[in-house]
Amino acid sequence: MPRAVLDTNILVSAFFWEGNERTLLRRCRDGEIRSVTSPGMLEELDRILIRKFGVPEGKVKDYLGEVFMISDLVFPRGSLKAIERDPTDDMVLETAVLGKADVIFTGDKHHLKLGSYEEIEIRKASLL
Repeated sequence: MPRAVLDTNILVSAFFWEGNERTLLRRCRDGEIRSVTSPGMLEELDRILIRKFGVPEGKVKDYLGEVFMISDLVFPRGSLKAIERDPTDDMVLETAVLGKADVIFTGDKHHLKLGSYEEIEIRKASLL
């Protein structure tokens, strides 16, 4: 089974809109793809859902619980430094490396510009 990191922007899109991102999330729910995440990524998702989208705290817990249930959890140390323009993006890369992911699905331009990292493919959800 392929292993994938679903970046925060992918998850937000999957929760709120129909499209490739939701299809990707469904494939993780159905066991076709195993999601990999980290506490830092879950914290970022929590912040974005509350601050940017005004999602009530109870619903945020539902979203986070869903991601947690379909994912393997890894614990980055913050030691990876690959993206100078936005060091917070390194957390996603380190999550993928530690989680032995095959692919990172993202809409983030810094990640997409890399194309791959240590044999981990980086692509948009539209390229399913």
